Amino acid sequence: MNRRALPLIAGLVVLASVTASCGLPHIEDYKTRPLAQTTFVYAADGTLITALHAREDRVVLRYAQMPASMRDAAVAIEDRRFYWHHGVDVQAIVRAAYEDAAAGQVVEGGSTITQQLVKNLYVGGANTFRRKVDEAALAWQLEDRYTKKEILTQYLNTVYFGEGAYGVEAAAQTYFARSARRLSLAQSAMLAGLITAPNHFDPYANADAAMGRRNVVLRLMNEQGMIEDPAAYHDALSEPLDVGHNPDPGQERYPYPFFMDYFKRWFLTNPAFGASYEDRKKLLFTGGLRVTTTLDPSLQQAAQTAVRSILAYPNDPDAALTSIDPRTGYVRAMVGGKDADYWSGANAGHVNLATGAGGSGRQTGSAFKPFALVAALENGMTPSTVFSAPATIDIPEPDGSIWHVTNAEGSGYGSMSLGSATVNSVNTVYAQVIHQLGADRVVETAKRMGLRCCTRVGEPRTPLLPYDSAVLGTNEVNTLEMASAYGTLATGGQHVSPIPAISITDALGRVVWQAGPDPKQVVDPQVVAVADDILQDVVLYGTGKSANIGRPQLGKTGTADTHTNAWFVGAVPQLSTSVWVGFQAGSIPMQPPTTRITVFGGTWPAEIWRNYMLRATASMVARDFPIPQVGYVSVAVDASQDPFCLPNAFTLPSNIQTLQFIDGTQPAKECTTPTSASVVTIPSVVGMPEADAQAALEQAGFNVAVEVAASTQPAGTVIYQSPVGGTDAYQTTLVTVTVSAASGGGPGG
Repeated sequence: MNRRALPLIAGLVVLASVTASCGLPHIEDYKTRPLAQTTFVYAADGTLITALHAREDRVVLRYAQMPASMRDAAVAIEDRRFYWHHGVDVQAIVRAAYEDAAAGQVVEGGSTITQQLVKNLYVGGANTFRRKVDEAALAWQLEDRYTKKEILTQYLNTVYFGEGAYGVEAAAQTYFARSARRLSLAQSAMLAGLITAPNHFDPYANADAAMGRRNVVLRLMNEQGMIEDPAAYHDALSEPLDVGHNPDPGQERYPYPFFMDYFKRWFLTNPAFGASYEDRKKLLFTGGLRVTTTLDPSLQQAAQTAVRSILAYPNDPDAALTSIDPRTGYVRAMVGGKDADYWSGANAGHVNLATGAGGSGRQTGSAFKPFALVAALENGMTPSTVFSAPATIDIPEPDGSIWHVTNAEGSGYGSMSLGSATVNSVNTVYAQVIHQLGADRVVETAKRMGLRCCTRVGEPRTPLLPYDSAVLGTNEVNTLEMASAYGTLATGGQHVSPIPAISITDALGRVVWQAGPDPKQVVDPQVVAVADDILQDVVLYGTGKSANIGRPQLGKTGTADTHTNAWFVGAVPQLSTSVWVGFQAGSIPMQPPTTRITVFGGTWPAEIWRNYMLRATASMVARDFPIPQVGYVSVAVDASQDPFCLPNAFTLPSNIQTLQFIDGTQPAKECTTPTSASVVTIPSVVGMPEADAQAALEQAGFNVAVEVAASTQPAGTVIYQSPVGGTDAYQTTLVTVTVSAASGGGPGG
């Protein structure tokens, strides 16, 4: 024996019998390195969507879940005296040292399964003498704490088998696409043969070496009496490797990539799963979670089919679709583009058009009008409120500019009610609506109903801009938030934030997170009922007729300027769905020759919506929207205040208007301003009829006294006032007017 090996042998033999000597480590001083485990993501029906893991792909098994052939194979090739030593095998150390000496160099050898487990759990893999000493000491102590069965189970759950697979379950799935409990004798032997050198014996890279190593393991098992049936041994030797397709961890594909993109963004930005992004990422990819998502595979398939059936040609535009159960917020289907583009990178880095993630939102056109409709109904307008409806209209803006608005079809309608203007999507009427209400009110309503619900998971993250042009959809949004906001109309004014998961448990079945829908009443049910009636007419008689599915439904079309974006968003009580059509590359007009037709919201988007919803609702009971009793009241309010309030003693009469409100939405609080009388210019009323003069002065906030004097002016005409017109005075100041007593000559005439 080479003399250089003798000190190593002596030292390790002594170490094997010493556990508490000075300087040696104690297992209590070590914290077990947590095992990274693979997370599994399931659809709502329990079917597996994909597994998520970082560098280590691992599923922890119990002892009984591992086949005896796998346990025996590992012991046969890695530690034949496993059941007889106490964590350190002196015979193995001597044998390894002898072989090292014969080779002329000292290499690592003689490690037991227990020592290898210590390396994986506690001390790491540094190839130093000190690490070997610590490893042996801790292995001895580990044997005092755990049974052989427990040690072997932990070992087979931690050891690396190559191709990113840690633990026997991940290895069985990686190489044979089956559970570890279904491994054959030959397959168990091949996996055990990988442990020493997984790259060298990789069956994908070197099938001959893998086959030879497997047969060595089988021979050792046979020699050690682990294979009782000679026929089984010979059958295993002749069995082909039969490994599956070589996995490429960088190109792992799974179904529903856009929904999964949304789910991962939702998880990784949710503080419920960790204080930092890194904490959440670690939990998702190494926590061994079992995630049940909200995705319904049948609805997802219907959505993908609907998009492909309408946009069937290679040069057709892109589309996005999001479908949500508005009662729970569960996202049931999501199409964010073409699946092939997602995986090929053709969409510039996995852009999800449904959430705008990695890109931006898109202008909604008139699909934004329902938010203005709700705001109008909340603030003193009714479906019968009449507006002028010219073909074009110029609206003065606060900055002195003019907003020039034209109807999409270029036609005027004389005058039109708010309800009819919604059904026919008349821009010039809605320009007046938002100008009268104020853009802030409309934008606040849109946010309350669900727009900008989900800025953590997608784009845009910028606030909605309170411009008058917002009513025509100049703000950018995505299909997720539009489906969520229209869902508020389907539930009687209750909004539930969208979510992609129903439940999340850890590998032992303990609940990590559970969905608990928390509906909030954000719009008065009576207002919603009135809005729903109008939006149902949009589908029956208006611009959304192409989306009619023959059951109670509401919806609205939207087309951006020059046809760069087109929308249809609508709902039934159980499902709210938004569809966008446009080019991912940017604002490209969808008109011939670029597209086969000129695209409006009522064409391809409405057709996709109808195609999808017919399939999605086929098994759903046709239900009406909530129909509360709607009443109206007339109330005098200070129309100069935002929000409206009841006039107080100092409110200028000129600011008071009597408006009709849906009962329950009318202002109930008195205005807190102004707090004192205001200085107002007295209008000149000389020459006006007495009644008109008195009304003008009272409207300006003044008290009026009337005197009569003979005059050549027609009877009842104001011939003098005091103070005179143009004088500044506090409101309620008494203004005396003198009116003509006769239509003839002067006094004595």
